Amino acid sequence: MSRGPNGERNDEDLGVLLVSVSARLTRLYGRVLGQLDTPLTFRQHRMLRRVSEGHTSMAALAAFGNLTVPTVSESVEVLVRRGLMKRQENPQNRRSLLLSLTPDGLAAKEAADTALAAVGDRLLHAVPDDRHELLHESLAAVFDAATDIFQEPIGTGAQAAPAVRGPEL
Repeated sequence: MSRGPNGERNDEDLGVLLVSVSARLTRLYGRVLGQLDTPLTFRQHRMLRRVSEGHTSMAALAAFGNLTVPTVSESVEVLVRRGLMKRQENPQNRRSLLLSLTPDGLAAKEAADTALAAVGDRLLHAVPDDRHELLHESLAAVFDAATDIFQEPIGTGAQAAPAVRGPEL
C-alpha cells in the first residue's frame, strides 16, 4: 500500500487492498472447503451453518444472505441431493418447507467449521494481539457499511455501488 508524502495512507489504495483481501480470502476459504472429505462451496457451508443456527426456511436464508429465494432454492436442492440437508413440510404452513441438516450435513458443517477456524487462527497470527479488537471493530464496520450499500435500491445516491453477488451467505 502506498503512502503519501507525510506517511498517510492512500484511501484509494486502501479500497483496492480491501477488495483484494476479500478476493484472496474467498479463494483461500474455497480451496480449504473444497479439500474436505465432503467438499463444500463457501455458500454451501454458510447455508449449512445458518440452518444449524435455526434459520430453517428458504425465505429466512435468502433474507439473511441478501439472496433471492430462487438462488437459495437451487443451492438447497444441491445440498438435498448430496444428502446433507433435508426439506419437510411446515406443519404450521403447508405452503412452506422447513430445512434441517442430516447427520452427514452436520458432520460436513463441523469439519468445515474446524478447517476454517484453523485458517482463521493462522491468519490472525499475522496481526499483533493488541490490534485484534481494532481489526474486529473495523471489519464489522466495513461489513455493516457493505450490507447497507448492498441493500440500497440500485442506482441510488451519488456514488451508487453496483449490485454484486458474492459469498455472503
